[in-house]
Amino acid sequence: MKQYRGCSRLVYAIETEGENGAVTFGDVKELAPVKAVSREISSDSEDVWADNTLQQKTYGGTSITRSFDTTRIAPEVVAELLGDTIVTIGTKKAFATRPDGSKRPFIAIGYALHDGDADKPCEVVWAYHCTVDSITKASNTIDTGTGSEGQTITITNNAPKKAFTKTGEKNLDFTLPITDVADVDKFFAKVVTPDNASTIFTA
Repeated sequence: MKQYRGCSRLVYAIETEGENGAVTFGDVKELAPVKAVSREISSDSEDVWADNTLQQKTYGGTSITRSFDTTRIAPEVVAELLGDTIVTIGTKKAFATRPDGSKRPFIAIGYALHDGDADKPCEVVWAYHCTVDSITKASNTIDTGTGSEGQTITITNNAPKKAFTKTGEKNLDFTLPITDVADVDKFFAKVVTPDNASTIFTA
């Protein structure tokens, strides 16, 4: 099993669904410098009983939860990811937290994993149809013992509403093992999907 010894390039793009169900992605933006990544896959299932006998097992959609430990996330990024209210005060902007998550946008999340080589990722990832579950941060008083405090952002991605044409499936994410370091910049220039990957990497 490969042991990942680094991560980088945590980015996101806003997802927009058109009238016909087609999804487009906005510009790729930096989320924050990332210190650690964790990924957990979960599946839901339901037993269907009739005549006191298990007739079938119905499997629900699989979801993936990722947690990212980061340095400080800019307030405007937090506001966009959480769908917060922007309050304009003259030339300044302030952000007011909404009482519910109904305005949180769907986003795509991208990041890179390294296997001990800081200059070359071994894998790069885009995950689709994600929402931010929580953003936490801890702060300590300033003294000689204060360490480097950061934030943790937890994101869940569920299967997209529409299947990709290339795979015929509602893929949750897309991982590209890196053999050519030049592919890394191409991968993060825009959201890469199973449908557009061949265009991006043959250009």
